[in-house]
Amino acid sequence: MLKKMLFTTDFSDGSRRALAFPQIRLLVLLLGLCSLGISSVARAQQSWITTNTEKEEAERLSANQLSRVVRELVTEASPGIVTVYALRGPRMTPAWRLREATKQLRKHPDYSRQHASPSFESPDDQGSGLVMDTEGYVLTCNHVVEGANAVFVRTADGRKIHATKVVGDPVTDLAVIQLGDTDKLTPVRFGDSDRLRVGDWVVSLASPYDLQQSVSVGIVSSTERWLSSSPVPMIQNDASTNPGSSGGALLNLRGEVVGIMEGCLSTTGEFQGIGLATPVNVARGIANELKNRGFVQRGHFGFDTQSLSADMATLLGLPADTGLYVKRVYPGSPASDAGLRVGDIVVSFDDNHIDHSFDPQTFTADSTPGKRHRFEVVRDGETIEIKAVMQQDQPSIDEPRIPIDAAAEDTFEHFDKAFGLGLANLSEELIQELNLLPNTHGVLITYVAMESAAYREGLAAGMGIARVNDHAITNLEEYRDRMSKPRLPNRALFLIQTGTDTHLVLLNNEKDE
Repeated sequence: MLKKMLFTTDFSDGSRRALAFPQIRLLVLLLGLCSLGISSVARAQQSWITTNTEKEEAERLSANQLSRVVRELVTEASPGIVTVYALRGPRMTPAWRLREATKQLRKHPDYSRQHASPSFESPDDQGSGLVMDTEGYVLTCNHVVEGANAVFVRTADGRKIHATKVVGDPVTDLAVIQLGDTDKLTPVRFGDSDRLRVGDWVVSLASPYDLQQSVSVGIVSSTERWLSSSPVPMIQNDASTNPGSSGGALLNLRGEVVGIMEGCLSTTGEFQGIGLATPVNVARGIANELKNRGFVQRGHFGFDTQSLSADMATLLGLPADTGLYVKRVYPGSPASDAGLRVGDIVVSFDDNHIDHSFDPQTFTADSTPGKRHRFEVVRDGETIEIKAVMQQDQPSIDEPRIPIDAAAEDTFEHFDKAFGLGLANLSEELIQELNLLPNTHGVLITYVAMESAAYREGLAAGMGIARVNDHAITNLEEYRDRMSKPRLPNRALFLIQTGTDTHLVLLNNEKDE
């Protein structure tokens, strides 16, 4: 007979009793759960360790991979990056330069001794450039070489090569240099800037402060940053940009040039985290025109604009950040033929919204003569559409000439005490005498009181006032009428005519507290 196997246990009263089967089952279950719990905790702990280890390893591998990519692309691109030097003005002899530097050291102990170097070819300006091809053409920024008597470059392998030709485009701030020696030149590889996206890694390769082949890494912050200083949208990035970087390369991670480093937004002149580059798709088109034609073929519409401040917009009864104020329309121009008027507010160009930061050069920077464009303008509170075709040749314009000597100081028909202006009617006889355009109109400033609102804004005798706020004027009566109906007290918006320009001026006679 088989004996039954019983589990026994000791109890607190010292007795030993057999455990019934249900109790045995409960004990086994509890032991199993404990075992399971310990196993689960162990697995969870192991999983946590594994997850974090894998994460750290992934991060390490990613960092190493990025470093390897940067090293490889810099090695490949470096031969195509040169340092550009511009020589301007009369040259100092070595002895004179050394004497001048010594005087500066005596006056200013912190004056850098590097300025005392008696180099006859010490450059007045320095930047960077990109070798475009094996023909010896180098792309750089126009402000680096503009006005230079001589230009030379320093290649990555240390050779000094003088330029035989320099052609620049001030509008886009790009220039092309032709080198006298084309031996052993390695061109850069150009990419497609239209493929850039916000967040993409980019690498700058340039010569800031004459530190050749300096490398910096950042990301793209914006692919279309419109600025008043540029007629084309810029690539905003946070790769380091400093004096001397202009003309350098902005590279993608394939080692392709996607932007030409232009400068940085800064309050000090030094890099503060916002670098700007001209998209290479724009730069290559400009460079090819400079190389092949010697200039950039552009058309014109025949009108001038000015951005509106918030106060100006308010005086015109418009919302802030409205658009561009049309301050001049040239007779016989495409804009004139299309019906554009002085006082119109351009709010759209080819379906692109225009705000106060929009540069009017953008109207013609990336277009060609003969192309039709569409403008939306606000006129008398209504939005209308105007279509104009660009023309190649600039219009022949006789600028309104109102010399200061034509108006006798301290003689005026009306004195505006609020703004300190002496005014006289601009008659037909005076227009003919001064050889002004037939459609010139307004009143003539003959006197500006010292320390007045007009004086503080730079108005002077000999200037004309063509519009007051949002109305054109032809005589003093209309001027007085408009000034008697101010949109805002103590303020007025004038369209001022000078001998060479037309511009808006906001006058404010409120006294500082």
